[in-house]
Amino acid sequence: MTLQQAIQTAVQNNKDLQTARYVVNIAKARLVQAGMFPNPRLSFSGYDAIFTNEPAEYELGGGFTQDFPVAGRIARQKDVAKVDVVRARAEIRQAKLRLSSQVAEVFYRILVLDRQIRLRDQLMQVDRDLLDASRNRFQVAEVSELDVNTAQLELERLHQERILLKAQRSRISIRLKQLLGLGADKTLELDETLPPVPALPSLAEEQRRALILRPDLQSAKLSIERSMAQVDLAKAQRWEDWTAGLGVFSGQTVFPNGLSTGNDVGPSFVLTIPLPLWNKNQGRIAEAAAMNRQASARVRALTLQVQNEVAGAYSETERLLIAVDRYRNGMLKLSDRNMLLAQQAYMTGQASILTAVQAQRQHGDQHIAYLNTMGQYLQAWVALRRAVGEYLESLNRPENHDSGRGERIHE
Repeated sequence: MTLQQAIQTAVQNNKDLQTARYVVNIAKARLVQAGMFPNPRLSFSGYDAIFTNEPAEYELGGGFTQDFPVAGRIARQKDVAKVDVVRARAEIRQAKLRLSSQVAEVFYRILVLDRQIRLRDQLMQVDRDLLDASRNRFQVAEVSELDVNTAQLELERLHQERILLKAQRSRISIRLKQLLGLGADKTLELDETLPPVPALPSLAEEQRRALILRPDLQSAKLSIERSMAQVDLAKAQRWEDWTAGLGVFSGQTVFPNGLSTGNDVGPSFVLTIPLPLWNKNQGRIAEAAAMNRQASARVRALTLQVQNEVAGAYSETERLLIAVDRYRNGMLKLSDRNMLLAQQAYMTGQASILTAVQAQRQHGDQHIAYLNTMGQYLQAWVALRRAVGEYLESLNRPENHDSGRGERIHE
């Protein structure tokens, strides 16, 4: 599994991301509801002789009424709901960015740990050769038991370090499976190719791209659009819905002198127009305007925060890149050469066991420090890509140079 495949698997299977996707469905449902026209209402009225002293007197009526939005209230509600749908999609992109960076961080930690474990295996093999040589020389009384014990203790130290690294690797592997939406019993086999160490683009270019790509900044800008739509909606709501009704009535009225109107049947019509005399929705209009100013201030603050995040991650990545190059271009080669010379000197009796062990430990420390620095560089690179707002599939490319430097301990 490459890093790109791991990220794709996480995007498809991660349970938290699957939960977050429902935000879009919720926003779409609200958009549908925002465009709904008010339902009509049926009404019935009447009275008869049970309520009067005139058995022949009655009145019956029936009809329906309909509320009619005025001033474009429904259209303004849909404008707000449309922005909510776009914001929900931006939230999903932010969740994907966060998830991809988490997968990359754990993925690279496992790759570095695997190299740390292999490094201990190779160092242990060197120690076994040194221990065998010490025992052979002890048998012919060329060295003391101190040499044998020193080599044995160095071998045990490396063995203990390897056990701790394996435990750490197992724990982090479970974390990766959780991110990928897989069970802990699933077996993962990772592509162990480290990414290249490319030349960094300029800081200004990275900051410019971040202002375009960052989903959280896009969401904040959409908040400005939403608040503007809410201002328009609040202004439209100054006029409440008008109510119009049509109906039919039938009735008979009996006067005190015994005369009646006869059975009257006819249509009825009603129109209700609320007048915005006192409540002009001024409070909600002021609230929406304040939210618009707040959203604008939040965008300015987040813009500065994004620029600073990119600058911080860029600076750390740049420093660690220099350190990685120093290890690769000189320190590791010198350490390899120094250990080889110490081993040869000990085998020929020209150096003590302490000199050989010291050179070997120095060699191991240099390679361990290189792998730790490489791990920190990879984490800084992931943090930089996250700060810029890029997904991380492009990092999983084979190196164009000797990526195995620092893994081969001796010929």
